[in-house]
Amino acid sequence: MTTSAMRLAWGVVGTGDISRSISSDLSRLDTARLLAVCSRDVATAEAFAAEQGVERAYGDLDEMLLNDDLDIVYIGTPHATHMPIALAVLRAGKHVLIEKPIGVSADEARVIAEAARRSGRFAMEAMWMKFAPAYRELIGRVQSGAIGQIRSLRASFGLPFHPPESTRLSAERASSTLLDQGIYPVTLALDVLGTPLGIRAEQIQRDDGVDLTTHATFEYADGTFADLAASMVEYIDPSASISGSDGWIEIPAPFWATTSFTTHTGGIADAFGSPTTTALAREGSGYVPMLRAVGEAIGRGFSEHPLHTLDASIKTSTVLDRIRSVARTTRAT
Repeated sequence: MTTSAMRLAWGVVGTGDISRSISSDLSRLDTARLLAVCSRDVATAEAFAAEQGVERAYGDLDEMLLNDDLDIVYIGTPHATHMPIALAVLRAGKHVLIEKPIGVSADEARVIAEAARRSGRFAMEAMWMKFAPAYRELIGRVQSGAIGQIRSLRASFGLPFHPPESTRLSAERASSTLLDQGIYPVTLALDVLGTPLGIRAEQIQRDDGVDLTTHATFEYADGTFADLAASMVEYIDPSASISGSDGWIEIPAPFWATTSFTTHTGGIADAFGSPTTTALAREGSGYVPMLRAVGEAIGRGFSEHPLHTLDASIKTSTVLDRIRSVARTTRAT
């Protein structure tokens, strides 16, 4: 069992942009060793290893998992593959960090959680936003009553990553703006307001069922609401705000990777004329705090991290399922 005094030997599955950023940030930690990378194409894995300074490249996951020196695997592959790869990693006795979403449904999240708990290995969804210093400070301020009782929240993540007809999007891969972008506004709403009583939603979908744009309203018993939106084919202001009885907080774009936020409180003149901006530094690409926290948790013998437990991932997945189940759909043109 790896102890806090040892370096964790990491393996990375997938060689896309996120895996590249994760590997780069791992290289900043003296408690991490970039041991292995795996891709279906071994030549791609070899090129990634040479670029990122990874010790070994594999074209077969099972072969990589046979490496006795390997402690933990990061999964940065398409959504539909997260669960089968995570289960294979856990069966091999390795810890696992799974790129969000942890699975494509709450049922998949539960299967992974059950497997992790049976194995005694550490498992977590890589919701890096929750570990960012500015986000931690923001949530702490809100919970301490800095802007009074929270009455509403707005958050969006809309950027044209792909044209609507892109072949990179597919139902087979479980491509989904709700799962990929929408998970961030949903997570913010759950952290600030909790589970909604009611959900209203609309989605624009392709003929194959891939959702391109999602808009959802969360409704709470006292009239509090959250207005959330996501898109991977068009711009929707990627910022957020939280409003309370004593003021509001602005979170600039991109809100999920923020290093600052501005608080407006007091009387109307002060709220407009004397806002306070809080800024904290980013480490690397922003994944360093999460990766450090994972290493520390494993070193202490934890199987989950208290900032983002497996039950929290199941809760988020359940809400994402609810959004899909109630959404009115329009076909993309």
